[in-house]
Amino acid sequence: MKPLLLLLLFFTTTVQAHDEELEYRTHFLFTWSGNCVQKILPDFQRQGMPYLFALSMASQGCGCVIDEFRKKHTQTEVLGFSEKERLEKSMYYTQICAGQVKEM
Repeated sequence: MKPLLLLLLFFTTTVQAHDEELEYRTHFLFTWSGNCVQKILPDFQRQGMPYLFALSMASQGCGCVIDEFRKKHTQTEVLGFSEKERLEKSMYYTQICAGQVKEM
């Protein structure tokens, strides 16, 4: 499994969102999702979820939020957001992913 993952990481240079030219570097996405999962995983574990289930829930939530960013913003735009803008957008996209608000 590890050799396959390494090959995928080696040969994959960009990920394209939809048909538009919203390209994201693979390393950027990998780091972003890893950081996100590390940040919210303890919240799920505090709710009493077993580690692997909490990891799965965190991965799904982070993936959804990151996909919402990718639908609407280029990587350059995301990198240019202030911390406040990133937080506001993250919270909004989290609500969309949780079904609490409808996308405008």
